[in-house]
Amino acid sequence: MKEFRDLLVERKEDANAFICGIPFDKNASVGKGASEAPRVLRELSYDLPALDMQGNLLTDVKLYDCGDFSGEDFSKTQKDLENFLNNDGFHIILGGDHSVAIPSERAFFENCKRKGTTPVIIHMDAHPDICDVYDGSKFSHACPIFRALEYGFEDGNVTLLGIRGFEAQEIETFKKHPQLDVYKTIDIKKLGVENLLKVLIAKYKDPKYEIYFSYDIDANDPAYAPGTGTPEAFGLTNFETVTILTGLIATLNVTCMDLVEIAPPLDVNNITSWLGLKTLYEVFHILIVNKKLK
Repeated sequence: MKEFRDLLVERKEDANAFICGIPFDKNASVGKGASEAPRVLRELSYDLPALDMQGNLLTDVKLYDCGDFSGEDFSKTQKDLENFLNNDGFHIILGGDHSVAIPSERAFFENCKRKGTTPVIIHMDAHPDICDVYDGSKFSHACPIFRALEYGFEDGNVTLLGIRGFEAQEIETFKKHPQLDVYKTIDIKKLGVENLLKVLIAKYKDPKYEIYFSYDIDANDPAYAPGTGTPEAFGLTNFETVTILTGLIATLNVTCMDLVEIAPPLDVNNITSWLGLKTLYEVFHILIVNKKLK
């Protein structure tokens, strides 16, 4: 039996979806262990049938595993990811701590520039990750959104979802970037997921927008996702996060997503890893039913 059983293809030419790993967590500030997530997710996938939670068969997904890229040199990682994004299909990046989004979002920006699309980031996370410097580093997992704005993403094309944990410097950054869309967890609870989706779909429905969806597993409340380095109380439920993710992929031009900050050594009975993997399978179903695969 192979990883991603009944979904994995041997030849890149036969694929309509592509996955890679960046097993790197040296920029995590609290709990380590996210470097093990790509391996653990692949291992668990051996035992996961190719069906979603409603029993829909997923074998129309033809998944090619491009292997792992190093996170030790972000310039090289960016080049590797630019090549990865050149593959014709849906793209999934398995972290790693959230700093791996620095090279991946830069690669995505360059890919959009080449194609003439407008790059968008939707960042679902307990934390805004918009510190300029954290723990003395500009490449901390607390810095990817600041680095993205610095690289060229426009403020109005960055949306943050599920936020509830802040650094003081981030509040000051928000004041300097008022066009950023920030939906705290409490905002989503009050607005409701379906209404949130309507707002975001209306904003980004034009196909000129190409969207990178960055999913930090700590967007989920720690009750659902204990295996992460910086758990943050008062979070979203599993159904809220998967509904947001699949709702946007179903209707918008989302071509790439990452799944980061799963830390298997900090987990309980692989609860968090299974959550991440099962969420990917719900994404696969949405890609199929909405004809997002070639």
